[in-house]
Amino acid sequence: MNRSSSLHLLCAIPFLLACNLALAARYKPINEIPQSVPETQEEKQIWEIGRAHHTKVKETGEAMDDPEMEQSLEAVASRLLGDMVQIIGMEVNVIIFKDPSVNAWVYPDGTIAVQTGLLAELENEAQLAAILGHEISHFLNRHAYIQIKSKQKQSAVGKGLGLIATAALAAKTGTLNTGLMGAGQVWTDLVTSGYSRKLETKADEQGLQLLNAAGYAPDQALPAFDALRIKEDDQVNIGKIWSSHPDIDSRLKNLKRQIKKIKNKSTEIPPTEDYIRTYGKAMLVDAQLDLQRQRYKRAHKTLNRYTNVIPDEPIGYFFTGEAYRKQYPEGPDFGPRISAYQSAIAADSEFAMAYKELGMTYRQKMQKDEAINAFQSYLNLSPESADAPIIRWYLDDLQSGTTSAAQK
Repeated sequence: MNRSSSLHLLCAIPFLLACNLALAARYKPINEIPQSVPETQEEKQIWEIGRAHHTKVKETGEAMDDPEMEQSLEAVASRLLGDMVQIIGMEVNVIIFKDPSVNAWVYPDGTIAVQTGLLAELENEAQLAAILGHEISHFLNRHAYIQIKSKQKQSAVGKGLGLIATAALAAKTGTLNTGLMGAGQVWTDLVTSGYSRKLETKADEQGLQLLNAAGYAPDQALPAFDALRIKEDDQVNIGKIWSSHPDIDSRLKNLKRQIKKIKNKSTEIPPTEDYIRTYGKAMLVDAQLDLQRQRYKRAHKTLNRYTNVIPDEPIGYFFTGEAYRKQYPEGPDFGPRISAYQSAIAADSEFAMAYKELGMTYRQKMQKDEAINAFQSYLNLSPESADAPIIRWYLDDLQSGTTSAAQK
């Protein structure tokens, strides 16, 4: 695109403001015109801006770096797409965002973003596939591009115009200025305020078809979408998030109708245990994020699910002890905290951090001998740790008996 065509694109902005959801009818689904999308330079640049954003967030550490888990998610997405992977000639990519909100979205190029909050909330792979199928439908039907160009949602239009201006400037200069993306605010905008009701309903229904065609039980879409309900302790603007979506009850009602229409229903519901073993690391990350937000009930629920299925790993028990410590820092009942740390040690006798926190808890309770033993075990395992000097000071103080532990 040359300078003249770039200026022409910018001059077309007033026309874009007149667009509405009829735009959807103008753009054929990607699978119907393979190798032809993006169709225009404008759409191509919007794809590139999306790619620049998810590259940027990976660099900032907002995404989990776990290739094995990503491959598992990509395998589910590929199963849902079926032959379309080859027909479209696409590469299936999934990013796992470290965020406790129960959500997922898709970039214009088909890259799917899944938040740890969603992975922690769902029960099995079929439910996960229901959500991924919904996002894949958004991609196949080019909904992100359509929504950006639509006047149906003014905030998306404003961000969309910013993207179009960025695309024009990129075409003019030959470089992509990611600073003009507003740190990817357009994607956050689409996630929190959503697509139009019409586009969401279409994605719900087509996603259900993909789910059933892939062999998953379609009724698993119901608990999956029910998990998307805004929780009372979510630290978000309740009035804004999903404001343009059909409400969850309406979506569930429509999904039930669509499920009844399916003649040959698939039946596969993969075991919950397999799901937790596959996505357990994301659950642990999410539990830590919940603790940071003081969402203790949800953190305990996630950790209990994890330790019930993976009882031989110490980390789940250790985080459970941390959850009790942060929730009840002054007690009065230290029993659950101590029990959790002891369970971590029982799972792995060389898990040093559990000894340290166990010692801190006993010290707080003024149980001198138990604290000494725990601290000594910690120092034996981690003699060069950064906090070793302060632990040695605590240990000397306890052994000398000159100062009450409660005074420290």
